[in-house]
Order: sequence, then structure tokens, then C-alpha cells
Amino acid sequence: MTLNTPATRTNTAQSLASDPNSVNQLRQVALNSPKDGVKAVAQQFEALLMQQMLKSMRDATPQYDTLSTSPATNMFRSMYDEQLASSMSRHGGIGLADSIARQISILQDPSLLKQPAHTPPNPFSASTLTAKTAGDAAKDAAEGGKATSFIDKIGAAAKSASAALGVSPHVLVAQAALETGWGHKPLTDAAGNDTHNLFGVKAGKDWQGKTADVTTTEYVNGVAQKKTETFRSYDSYADAMSDYASLIKRRFGDAVGQGGDAKSYGTALQAKGYATDPAYAGKLALVAARVQRQMGSDA
Repeated sequence: MTLNTPATRTNTAQSLASDPNSVNQLRQVALNSPKDGVKAVAQQFEALLMQQMLKSMRDATPQYDTLSTSPATNMFRSMYDEQLASSMSRHGGIGLADSIARQISILQDPSLLKQPAHTPPNPFSASTLTAKTAGDAAKDAAEGGKATSFIDKIGAAAKSASAALGVSPHVLVAQAALETGWGHKPLTDAAGNDTHNLFGVKAGKDWQGKTADVTTTEYVNGVAQKKTETFRSYDSYADAMSDYASLIKRRFGDAVGQGGDAKSYGTALQAKGYATDPAYAGKLALVAARVQRQMGSDA
């Protein structure tokens, strides 16, 4: 038996690659429909190019395991690459088939040179950049308006708490913005009323005021989980800021007096368990920088 010799296996692989039946089928397609024939030929060329690309990648890969580099393994890997290239070309390929088909069509009909090839929109064209700039400007304006509205709403209360904590107003506003999504995701009670709870302060056993049960996201061992927790409810943002300042002074002394250093303030809060989000301090610093620009010298 000679079917198992390396030479025979190589010939088998080569016959699969050439496949006379496929050539005959391709010729028949071209006779029945020249346009479909051009497309089929282009796909064949693309498949051959991709097969050569795969072969070059295989050859360039160091072979450390002799068990995986036998003649039989190499033959089946070559067959697999051939099938992979053929399948990829039939299902969209890598974009070469369309270009090849156009070149073949031009050889058949030179007048096609006068017809511009389809090109995708240029992302760097003047019209595209103008549209993108306008869209970004509109988005920035909307975001800026949202931030300005929130700052106007709680700015005075933040300045009062700032004096008590030794922490800049823009840091407190930024923290409230981070906790409430610039006031668009406030903690609300069962009836949908705003609790004015700007900092997500929970109601412990010692809390004698109003409360609200809210479903929120907590991080347990770095994994986000949904939980229902009981939070404090206030009559105004001023009350919320005042209570928050008292809480920080009692339980998070290291955060007091951090001034305008938002990251150090957030880190001090995290260290004592105020926030479960491991990226809390970094997020606070980013938001604080934006708030400071908008509040200006009063921050």
C-alpha cells in the first residue's frame, strides 16, 4: 500500500487544491452568466491569496512541538487552511474579491473605467468633519446645560457644607453629580418623590428621620450586584448637605480638610468603606475637574 506515504498524501492535498470538478463548474457558470462568472473567478483568486497568506503565517510560526509537525498533520492543516480560505471568500472574504472582479470587468469592457468605483464616505472630508463637529457641539452643549443646571441647584448648599468639611465646593458638587447622574437619577421613594439624598447615605439604626427603600448597585468583591437598601430621605438639598457634612466628620475624619484634591478625598472615603466601586476615587476626580471649570473661582 502506498496511500500512506508522504508523497501520496502531498499529491492528494494538491489534487484537492486544484479540483478539476471545481474548474469545470466555474467554466459552466461563466458560460451561463458572464457577470456571475467574473464574481466566481474573483472569489477563487481571493481564496488562493488568503490560502497563501495562511501558509506564510504557518511557515513563520516556530515549531517547538515535533508531535504536531508530522507530514500527516501538515497535510490536514493545509487542507483545513484551504477550506477556511474558500469558506471565507464565499462569505464576504476580506474585500479583495470586489476589487479583482472590477479589474476583470474593466479588461472585458474598458468603458467601465469612466464609471467611478464605489467608495465609502471619507471620515476626514470637510462635510463629514463638519457634521461630526456639529453633533459633538450639540452633545457638549446638552451635557454642559445639564451640569450647569445641577450646579445652580445645589451650589449654595455645597458651599455651606464645604466650610464645615474643609473640602472645596466643586468636589462636593462633583460627588453629588456622580451619585445622582447630574440629578437625573435621584434616589426616590416608593411614590417617586425625590429624597434629596445627594450622596446615597443609608439609614442606619440610629437614623430617626424619613427613609426610602431603593434598588441600587453595590460591588461585592469587585462584582456589581443589585440590592434593595434603605436610604435617608430629606426635605431639601440643604438638609442633605448638612447631614452629609456631619456624617463625614464623625466617621471619615481622614477625608476632612482635603481641600480641592478630589482624588485624595475619594480615596479617603473608599478606605473607610464609603464607596464599594473600586474606581470611585478616579471617577470623582474626573467629574470634579469638569465642575471646577464650570464653577470657576467660586469652586
